Amino acid sequence: MRFFYLDPALRNDVGHHANYCRYIVGELRARGIETLVFGRRTVAPALQAELGVVPRFRYHTYAKVDPDPFAGWLIDFDNSTRTTHDDLRELPPTESSDVVYVSSTRPPQLMALLEWRKDLSPDLRPAIVMEAVGTGMMVQREPDRLKATVPNPQVDGRATLFRYVARQLPREADARFHVVTFGDVPTEMLKMILSYPVHTLPLPYPAIIPLRNRAGARPVKVAILGHQAINKGYERLPEIVQELMHVRSDFRLLMQVVDPLGPPETLERLREIAANNDRILLEEKPAGKDGWPKLLEASDLILCPHRPDYYFAGLSTVACEAIANGIPLVVPAGTTVETLVAECGSAGAAFDRFEPASIAAAMAHVLDRFDHFATLAHTAALRWPETRGPARMVDGLMSLIRSL
Repeated sequence: MRFFYLDPALRNDVGHHANYCRYIVGELRARGIETLVFGRRTVAPALQAELGVVPRFRYHTYAKVDPDPFAGWLIDFDNSTRTTHDDLRELPPTESSDVVYVSSTRPPQLMALLEWRKDLSPDLRPAIVMEAVGTGMMVQREPDRLKATVPNPQVDGRATLFRYVARQLPREADARFHVVTFGDVPTEMLKMILSYPVHTLPLPYPAIIPLRNRAGARPVKVAILGHQAINKGYERLPEIVQELMHVRSDFRLLMQVVDPLGPPETLERLREIAANNDRILLEEKPAGKDGWPKLLEASDLILCPHRPDYYFAGLSTVACEAIANGIPLVVPAGTTVETLVAECGSAGAAFDRFEPASIAAAMAHVLDRFDHFATLAHTAALRWPETRGPARMVDGLMSLIRSL
């Protein structure tokens, strides 16, 4: 068996893609499974060398290229599908014993994958696993349920296109075509859109630093980490930081702001705030294989000042990394992130409103009982590998593949 790991967004250390590859591919190779990795044609040389990435895909997973206000989203879908299909044709010839895994799939990659599969002789078709991180549905939390609606496709066409592509999904009993996510809510939403079986795999995040109980750390180092974007509250981060610094003086703040998706004046304002406050450290370099563990090691409490509406059905990779590495959290209430924290020992607090004062109050609550929450986080991290992490993820993946 050979394992083909495909990710058209694997190009650098910004975002979750490189770490996903490190964790999943690392586990596969540790088991002696021949694993071939294919990423963007523009993959950074250091990442290419580290992970053995073959530059392959011309279209980035999240690419929005055509400016047409009416049909740009459809033109992009067509162009990305066609180009990605051509790129898939350049893969080494497959055999039925192989596995093809596509990370963080969106509709163009799914359509291209299905068309490529049709090109193959049935006796040479590999098992295929498509992993998706989001559906594009607009989700609202009501008292007893989540209410999902389809947005205007000119704003976000994923749900519409997923439903359109779903007509092509192979539905014969022996198709060996699997759709997976890393969360129960995304699984249910994707199942609804595709009218197709969708499975939830264990989260692939491991502990990448020595586990320790952070109880007793003073001053507490609060960290805001990850690729900053609007859904993570980036455009209001200057306000949030100022409120945090105003509410408490007994902590230090570490901010990672790398290639942010937002107006340039936001970063300019954060630089100004950091330059005028010796309690703040602003980090603007991509972390990478060596830098990311150092950031986690330097963090005693991780703050996720995210917009709740984006995380009613989505997952926060930073929150997952924090729990796996024994770090308490502050997260938005009513979200899958809060549910995950609760499932893993309640090592943190949630803010009720996406407002600087509410976020600062939740942080202050954790700081008031920091040793308690730090101990809970350490206990949760020790238990994490029992049900989650790369080994459990690959176990689940292999079980799924062998189920037919």
